[in-house]
Amino acid sequence: MSITKAGRVTAPGAPGIHLASAHGGLASACLTAPDKSLDVEGQSRQILERIDDLLAEVGGDPRQIVMAQVWLLSIDDAEDFARAWNDWLGDRPVPALSVVQASAASRSSQVEIRAYAATLE
Repeated sequence: MSITKAGRVTAPGAPGIHLASAHGGLASACLTAPDKSLDVEGQSRQILERIDDLLAEVGGDPRQIVMAQVWLLSIDDAEDFARAWNDWLGDRPVPALSVVQASAASRSSQVEIRAYAATLE
């Protein structure tokens, strides 16, 4: 069984990464928003839209998210994140969710999100 990867990112002085990977029935995507000028809600919306695409690209089912981890630069922005999250979820099954305050590697990122989903059978 092989590992499927998508979204390779490289930059001088930064570690090379893939934004998504899948193996053994589980897919994962993790990223920050490309447009750092947006507020937390805007950055969250950008990330969540991209997570759907990345999970699908590696064979994950965006409607079968098992768990998500969210890192906010300021926990005071939790309500702004929640608006984007709830809109994005829509009628999907609600996954486990962890939201904490922590800095991302890029200080201009106000939010970073990792989602784990079951792969398509």
